[in-house]
Amino acid sequence: MLKKLGSQSGCAILIALVVLSVFTFSSDNVLASERILINELESNPNGDDSGAEEVELYNPSDVPVDLSGWSVGSTAGRTATEVIDNGAAIPAHGYLIIGRSSQWLDNSDEAVELRGASGALIDSAGPFSDEDNDDSTWQRSPDGGERWIFATGTMEDANVGSIVSEPEPAPSGPTESGEPALPADSMVEVTPEILSSQNLTIVFIDVGQGDSILLLLPNTKSVLIDGGERQSSEQVLATLMEHNISRIDVMVATHPHADHIGGLIDVISSNVSVGEVMDSGQLHTTQTFEDLLDAIDARQIPLTSGKEGDLIELDPSVQLKVLNPGDTLYVGEDEINNNSVVIKLTYGNFSALFTGDMEEHNEQRITNKQIDVDVLKAGHHGSRFSSTDTFLQAVSPEVAVISAGENNTYGHPHQEALERIESAGAEHIFRTDLNGTITLVANGTDRYSIIAEKTGRTVVVPEFEVTLLAMSVALVAIIGYARVGSGWKR
Repeated sequence: MLKKLGSQSGCAILIALVVLSVFTFSSDNVLASERILINELESNPNGDDSGAEEVELYNPSDVPVDLSGWSVGSTAGRTATEVIDNGAAIPAHGYLIIGRSSQWLDNSDEAVELRGASGALIDSAGPFSDEDNDDSTWQRSPDGGERWIFATGTMEDANVGSIVSEPEPAPSGPTESGEPALPADSMVEVTPEILSSQNLTIVFIDVGQGDSILLLLPNTKSVLIDGGERQSSEQVLATLMEHNISRIDVMVATHPHADHIGGLIDVISSNVSVGEVMDSGQLHTTQTFEDLLDAIDARQIPLTSGKEGDLIELDPSVQLKVLNPGDTLYVGEDEINNNSVVIKLTYGNFSALFTGDMEEHNEQRITNKQIDVDVLKAGHHGSRFSSTDTFLQAVSPEVAVISAGENNTYGHPHQEALERIESAGAEHIFRTDLNGTITLVANGTDRYSIIAEKTGRTVVVPEFEVTLLAMSVALVAIIGYARVGSGWKR
């Protein structure tokens, strides 16, 4: 028996040592990641106010660092964020350039932030300006501190001076400027997947007691789903301006209730151009609905009615499929919500479902439509009449977003709906009444990030799954060893 116990304890110790060695390596990598620097910034290309803009990162440590899920963004707005693809790594004493072909960092008084996959701030710099559209870039000063110089661009090469205060010798020796040279086999060019814009951005605009969702597709096309009440148009227009949007390619009015279509009227009447409007085909007798039709007609915007199976074809990498209403609309004032336009978005491995105010009747109708998604915009502001058990089981969302007004008279979201959403396995629930405007950024992989404007709450999905597994294994091993050592067994 003693021999058997010794074997068990040996296995436990071995497992614990393996796990601890993994964490030791991870901690080294964490320490190295904290030293990643924003090194150079091209905030405006030569002679062009709308072309490619880039940020160069530098790794002064002796180990490569995995940058999967990290992001580089500016204070220009939440669309000015690039999420780095899974598998991207920056070599020891190496560079990585993050950018995209369209204007990203703008050109006036903007700071740049580098954040880890958890959303933690790694480095920041700025504010910067380059309104002359020349070939100069902002480069970190030789002491590696907060001083920056504006000089002829040196992307993928040594800056005018070293970016580390005490240059570390590289295998091939320092460059003329004193900055460590890259090993011969280092990768200093970012892959095309990172250089090109692969971000899909979803903005759940805080319009109080109403809905408004802005979709910014990777190819810069845009979709606006609903606009809240009439007085919400200012917030919607401010959001469009914040994201430099002057054209809505497709505007979706999910159903003719004022808390969804009111704000669209002034957007259409503004200097924002609209390519097409899609509605549910549901007629309504309110003045708000008539004003919307008048605005569409005045601007001569094509108006179509969405039906199950229709596709909104704007970006070949993103599928926007209409799941509701069906071929025949339900009749009656009480069925207006159920006739809402419902859209499923699929972008690579990421998916989302936008449900308008759809309630139980049509939730049941579409449960067999492959509606398993990552993110659910909960129906009808989190009302008890939506987000039914059967529907939620079919959706099985990781994240649910509820759009509702703070202290609204309807009591939205209802506690019953919240409990059903939690029971369905949603890991995170975001609410505009609590969190304000909510912005999600996805790059087509399994990883995406969400940030809440009012509270600053930030979530990166998935979160620390491997780390938790490793910690669990280590804990089991240690407990097992403790039990064996004390004779605590059955």
